[in-house]
Amino acid sequence: MKLVALAVLSLIASSSASPVRSSDDNDWVMVPDTNGRMHLVDVRPLEVDIKPLFNAFNDVVFRLFTRNNPTTPEAQIIRIHDSDALSRSFFNVNHPTRFHIHGWNGGGQNTGASIRNAFLNRGDNFNVFTVDWGVGATTPNYILARNRVNDAGHVVAQFIDFLNANGLSFNSIGLIGHSLGAQVAGAAGKRTTRGMVASIVGLDAAGPLFSLDDPANRLHHTDAQYVEHHVTDGGRLGFQHPIGHANFYPNWGTQQPGCGPDLTGQCGHSLATTFMVESINPSNIFGATRCRDLDDIRSRQCIVSGTSRRLGGEPVQDGPGIIGSVYFLATNSASPFAQGPR
Repeated sequence: MKLVALAVLSLIASSSASPVRSSDDNDWVMVPDTNGRMHLVDVRPLEVDIKPLFNAFNDVVFRLFTRNNPTTPEAQIIRIHDSDALSRSFFNVNHPTRFHIHGWNGGGQNTGASIRNAFLNRGDNFNVFTVDWGVGATTPNYILARNRVNDAGHVVAQFIDFLNANGLSFNSIGLIGHSLGAQVAGAAGKRTTRGMVASIVGLDAAGPLFSLDDPANRLHHTDAQYVEHHVTDGGRLGFQHPIGHANFYPNWGTQQPGCGPDLTGQCGHSLATTFMVESINPSNIFGATRCRDLDDIRSRQCIVSGTSRRLGGEPVQDGPGIIGSVYFLATNSASPFAQGPR
């Protein structure tokens, strides 16, 4: 199979590291993986043969966690169409179900642990599935991982349809994805065939190699009944434009407090997950003010244009799903990051 190749110089970012640039700045993009390691990606095309080493249907792993089996050693792996395994598991169709989807170079048994623990520590009953597409995402070739997003999303959609066929309501299903995982969540939402998931939360959805003009191949507000997008490194690692119903821009969506210079964007990009984890705890309220549009965010002058609401939380939707609505909020520079209601 012919694919666009990728030349990558891997860098472990630090606050003193400056991104290396080519003679043409448009040729290179700094991209983080799920573990926070920065990679300088050369996006100039080069034709090579790449064997298809990722079979999404066989390689994507769904691990179930509940209050009865909250830790990694106790995870229950459920396969698509294996209704017997599902019936023997701790899965409960009457409980809200949440999925976490990792980004580039993520995966493994402990992927999504912080999100998983946040839900299970609430004191409520949840089915929490971590989606491990690490066989497709773990590669030095960012373009290759990006080109596997739709395949991974398709399998997630098949799994959701399988759960629905076994009694789970689509209204009980929420997807949460970080970076490239947010784009996988969008791909999944597009491909369910038995209904539409209730919510998708995109945590600083990956920006490199995704286009505003190509909504069929990126997260879009039509991918769920309600789509929320959190932008913490917009315009660099994250997708800056409002692509959900509600779009939140903590600290104007760039240069997060506590991150220092953050020359690569690594710190700000990863904070999207931290904010979401904290928001699931009902004592942490990330109150946000509605602005007019993205221009208010870019000019750092929010002209109040509607009702305040909160970022994240559980349930995630906190008000009407007004397509393209934009919200600003300030955060603290260290945990707890939430500053309370607006």
